[in-house]
Amino acid sequence: MNKNKSENGAVSKGRPIFFAILVLLAWSDLSARSAVNQKHYYAHDAVLDERGVIAPWYRGLNGQCDFRVRIAAETLKRYPWTTTNNAIAAYPDYLFTSKWKISTNGMISPQNPGDWMNGDLGQRSTSVLNGMVDYYRYSGDPAAIAHLTYMGDYLLDHALTLADHAWPKFPISVPVKGKPYGDADPHGMIQLDICADMGRGLLRAYQVCGNERWLEAVKHWGDLFAEKCNLNPNADPWPRYANPEDVKWRGVNKQTGGITMILTFLDELIRIGHTGKNGNIITARDAGVRYLNKRLLPRWTTNDTWGYYFWDWPNPVQNCSTTADVASYLITNKKHFPNWRNDSRNILTEFLMRSSTSPGSRGDVYSGAWAYPESSSCCGRSLWYAPLMDGAVMAQLGVEADDAWLRELGYRQLILQTYDAHESGVTEDNIDGGVIVNGNWLNIAHPWPLRWVLSAIGWLPEELGANRENHLVRSSAVVNSIIYGKGKIIYSTFDAPPETIDVLRISFAPKKITADGKELRSRRDLRKNGFTVKKLSNGDAIVQIRHDGAKEIVVTGNDSQKVVPAAALNYEGKWEQRRDDFTFYASAKDAAVAAKFRGNQIRLVGCADQFGGQAEVFVDGEKQVVPIDFWNPSPRTEQILYYKNGLKNGEHTLRIVSLGSHNPYSQGDQIYVSGAQFSAEEGSHHFPTGTGPIGSQRMIFGYTDRRDYRDSHGEFWRPATEVITRVGHGRDTMPASWWTNASETVIGTHDPELYRYGLHGRDFWVNLTVGPGKYDVRLLFANTRGKDTHQNCFDILLNGKSVVEKFDVTATAGAPNQAVDLVFKNIAPSNGVVEVRFKGAGAFVQALEIGKHLHGKGATPVSSTILKQD
Repeated sequence: MNKNKSENGAVSKGRPIFFAILVLLAWSDLSARSAVNQKHYYAHDAVLDERGVIAPWYRGLNGQCDFRVRIAAETLKRYPWTTTNNAIAAYPDYLFTSKWKISTNGMISPQNPGDWMNGDLGQRSTSVLNGMVDYYRYSGDPAAIAHLTYMGDYLLDHALTLADHAWPKFPISVPVKGKPYGDADPHGMIQLDICADMGRGLLRAYQVCGNERWLEAVKHWGDLFAEKCNLNPNADPWPRYANPEDVKWRGVNKQTGGITMILTFLDELIRIGHTGKNGNIITARDAGVRYLNKRLLPRWTTNDTWGYYFWDWPNPVQNCSTTADVASYLITNKKHFPNWRNDSRNILTEFLMRSSTSPGSRGDVYSGAWAYPESSSCCGRSLWYAPLMDGAVMAQLGVEADDAWLRELGYRQLILQTYDAHESGVTEDNIDGGVIVNGNWLNIAHPWPLRWVLSAIGWLPEELGANRENHLVRSSAVVNSIIYGKGKIIYSTFDAPPETIDVLRISFAPKKITADGKELRSRRDLRKNGFTVKKLSNGDAIVQIRHDGAKEIVVTGNDSQKVVPAAALNYEGKWEQRRDDFTFYASAKDAAVAAKFRGNQIRLVGCADQFGGQAEVFVDGEKQVVPIDFWNPSPRTEQILYYKNGLKNGEHTLRIVSLGSHNPYSQGDQIYVSGAQFSAEEGSHHFPTGTGPIGSQRMIFGYTDRRDYRDSHGEFWRPATEVITRVGHGRDTMPASWWTNASETVIGTHDPELYRYGLHGRDFWVNLTVGPGKYDVRLLFANTRGKDTHQNCFDILLNGKSVVEKFDVTATAGAPNQAVDLVFKNIAPSNGVVEVRFKGAGAFVQALEIGKHLHGKGATPVSSTILKQD
């Protein structure tokens, strides 16, 4: 990952000077203030919907998230290669380092990282492996399989410990020692949660590519995790590092929330049938689940419980990666975690508060969407990549828990954060425009969003998916082959255990779906094998398929796209037709083929194999930044070799020109064409506008119980976490501003629990994400801490408008420890949010309720006449 500071506060070696300046100085002259609505975000001018909430800047029919996925994939596909003269092997340069530069016109220049800056190998490989597995399913582009092959082979050939190591033949996840572009040095850091994440990524890649060497390697890694697991129920099952003696900081060899990365890896091994000697992988997994349930989840409000992940500093604070991974694990493994809804919600949303503490970053809500850095200790105004990850998991939770609030939080974050990219591959991560991290760190700029934007599309295909196209957006299994044909989508999954469910967004309603040749039934739900169809307003359909025990799926229907067969394309130079199908092939330099079409999207269909060469691509005479590489480790037919969407509807020409060359792994220069698919379909299923939760929301400040409080009327109150309080860079909001010890006595209420805890500070505000309409807001107070509220009075503002000045809680309630409520009626959201702000030296609040037509009118606030003393 990328931190702006080293452990002693100095800027890490190799970081640009402006990055340090941004952290230390930018915005430092601004006092804390509430959410702002800017005219420009990241790389583009802001576009708002009719209610002032962030809306897509990108207007292509495919949609903004699909655009972002294509840019990420194309950047990796066109990455420069090393040679055996400058590296230990010939590979795309990003396998060796994330350090890069990209010019405004998209020219990529890999940079030598030195030892220390190459330490993100584990995180980088995890992003690439998982991202490319999902990208192949989504696009049918065999280039994903080629890049899985490069990364998988590189890890096993050049990034493992030796056979005599304490953890033999095990990943060196953080190779911060040794020669760059050489073999990884085992005296770099071996961080076990990251190693497990690498194992899961490689295991999923195996399920696509079928490389048995990868399978044997990850089975061995799993055996090591099981062998070295401490099964004592009072101990941590694993430490943070396999080699703490090589770690430059001491005393941080503790495995906390990152344990879910280990558990996910072990679960995947168990799923495919590898349970270890005498089932010891299952035993180790169960020990980890017990540790998470008994030791970590009860400490959910402790800062470092979800910390200790990033490789380049100790990271004793909650971070975006652990937060997302833990929450997703709870959601995915509901049977182990009966409180999964609350626990995953609490962990995800407490991070909104924790990561927004720095005045320099000013994480907050922008035009209705949350934006925040990777932790309380990073990274200036780079408020971009953390919400891609955590927003995607919020979307997952919103869907799985049927929670409109979390669904909306996730959706808005993905729209705002995909404001970053240009067609050239340049990506701006400074929310005000410009580059902070992405200009130097490839993993964050492209592999990371490839993985997480695809995840978000999978959970919110209706809101974020491409219009009038065909995509398999999510599967609980791994898709190892897919053909996107006209009116027929054919795919297979590696396995199909119980509750195997796939989700597609396609441009037609299916007429027939078969699983292993057996026709599936259309159903209202997926309690059994079958499928459901939700028709969208533009003719698209969201299709969900359950196929337990069946791996070969065929979806057929009336697809409006058109096909130009290979024989009808225009050829230049020497081409031949293969005998066994309708594919044409050529190998000579400058052999060309062109497809003229009328539409707004085009896909080149063809083959990739061990003899594949390379070709340039032109659209309407303009050379595209990404070429086509027809190489694949094994033959794949009817694949989508190149696609371009978001075009203006009209006449276009796609032209492919052979370069007469190949990558170092190919045995030939052949390029293959089987036809082209295109469409002129119009009509987008509108992006959501005026959405969001309209039901009541209730929250208690300072409340740390994992189970929501049920009041005397049967209503549930959750911990209040959507709070901004600028307690300082790297500081923890909770001990600085929460009081969590229950007051013994609260009078004047049937629900004293609502007034026992609270939050205090000189200036803090609550961002309440809501749908359209007007709301009542109830604020709950009681002076339970013995403060002189006459002198420590404060102001209350709603959406920036003062509603109470110099509020004296005790005088309003009539006595200390007396409960008192203020109620404000008919409050309209601003930019999709109702913001409640508290300002003053003695500001505090215990609980808050927002909803339509709340009962009761509340007390009349008493204002103090005491003026602030010098």
